[in-house]
Amino acid sequence: MPVTDLAAAAAEAAARLAAAGVASPDVDARWLVEAAAGVDPRRRPDRALDAAAAARLSELLARRAAREPLQLVTGATAFRTLAPACAPGVFVPRPETEVLAGLAVAAARAAVAATGSALVVEPCTGTGVVGLSVAAEVPGVRVVVSDVDPAATDLAARNRAALGGAARAAVEVRTGDLLDVLVPSERGAVAVLVANPPYLPTSDLPDLTPEVAGHDPHRALFGGPDGHEVVDALLAAAVDVLAPGGVVLLELDVRRGDAAARRAADIGLEGVALHADLTGAPRFLAARRPGPAGARG
Repeated sequence: MPVTDLAAAAAEAAARLAAAGVASPDVDARWLVEAAAGVDPRRRPDRALDAAAAARLSELLARRAAREPLQLVTGATAFRTLAPACAPGVFVPRPETEVLAGLAVAAARAAVAATGSALVVEPCTGTGVVGLSVAAEVPGVRVVVSDVDPAATDLAARNRAALGGAARAAVEVRTGDLLDVLVPSERGAVAVLVANPPYLPTSDLPDLTPEVAGHDPHRALFGGPDGHEVVDALLAAAVDVLAPGGVVLLELDVRRGDAAARRAADIGLEGVALHADLTGAPRFLAARRPGPAGARG
């Protein structure tokens, strides 16, 4: 790419990304130029792109044009108030999951208001962004984030380290399968159980974009042949791990919302509701264990 100003560099990058089939070429081009030059091209469009930044942009652009996710190319993303690191081999957080985090923040605030404290548990944490968002935004919580994949918990621990002191101290990162990471005293004491688990059926693989199929770990995408195996396991466990009045919040396959809601009701959870994602699709399930908040099971 020839040395030029940032506006021209962003325009050239967007054209190349569009030709490569990238869904959001203009936005991605701006992020790549900022990553290479250290400034948003919209703020300094006439700033010169020096030779070093041009070489860096060329490298980043080649990776994105090859359909590597933008978050992996830049090494980070934006998620609510956080800027978590992203890394190959760990599920990349999506913008719609900010809605799930918002539901968890609201539930945690309500629990702290009712009892003075709240235990929030997030299995399948990946980068850790949901649990870390709760810790950053809700004083008085204790948060356990976990994943079966050590690569994910290593990255979650790295993102935890970037939090402020009080929020960082509120979070513990554990490695293990789903809710096996909980100690006996935590079972029946969870105020908020929140997760974005694998929920796609394995038959969806041919329909996924190159960014997803080629870079997100398949164990974080696919629940199994049915897709909702992990969702069902978490719903079944919620009855035992939640405190009375505690809330379970799960991201779902939008095709399975009604079925998941019926299952939650069938196993004895109350207040079952589906919440829409940024496109209006029913992607999030909320339900609670019967009983007054603050009681112990």
